[in-house]
Order: sequence, then structure tokens, then C-alpha cells
Amino acid sequence: MRIIRGVLEIATSDRFQALNVTSIIESWIKKQKLSNGLLLVYVPHTTAALTVNEAEKGLMSDIITFLKELTYEAKSWRHNIIDDNAHAHLSSILTGYSVVLPVIDGRLDLGTWQQIILVEMDGPRRRKIKLFFMGEAQD
Repeated sequence: MRIIRGVLEIATSDRFQALNVTSIIESWIKKQKLSNGLLLVYVPHTTAALTVNEAEKGLMSDIITFLKELTYEAKSWRHNIIDDNAHAHLSSILTGYSVVLPVIDGRLDLGTWQQIILVEMDGPRRRKIKLFFMGEAQD
């Protein structure tokens, strides 16, 4: 068993944004010559999140609308006195900051419509996606 780590950087362009990062992660898997194991995908940020869902354009917009409505950006959150981004922190609590996915025969083992989505809630920013693989890799 091997442990392989990596870091990807993603530039977001909007305050709220849902980005399909699946192909970037798949390229990393291929470059690292990973075979079979588990991949932890993690964002070390408190105002961004990761989820696995369908990356259809309308749904990506709905994800942002849903989070904005639940956390209501203009509300008088106490944290807004400091950073004016309490909505982003609260949204990340709802969506989470990591996913663990199987890698089988060098590919992510996702369902038919599943994609890895980075959710930006306080952009634009440069975000890191950290990758931790445990399993078999080619030499």
C-alpha cells in the first residue's frame, strides 16, 4: 500500500460559484499512475465546500441559490462584524469540506451522473484542493 499526496489550485471567479473539478482530479490520478484505493479530496477552507452531485448547469445554479437562501447573506450574522462572510461559513457547515472516493483501475468510481463539485461561497479566491490517496499505484 502506498500513500500519495497532492495539492491542486483552483481560481474561482465569482462570490458564489459551483465548479465541476472532476476532470482536474482525474488528471491528477492519471499523472500519479494510481491503480486501486481510496482518495480523500479535501478543501482546507472554511468558506468553500466539496460535494458529489450531478454537474448539470441548472442544478449547479440551484445549489448556489439553495445555500444562499438557507444562509441569507444580508442577515445580521454576528460574524459579519468581522468579515462580512458568515453566510459562507454557515453554508460550508451544510455541505462539508471533504469527500472520500474509490479509485478502481486508475479511475474514480463515480455513479453515472456523479461529479465532484467545489462550492465557492466567498470568492473570488484561489482555493486549494488537497488529495490523499491510500492504495496501489504503478511504479
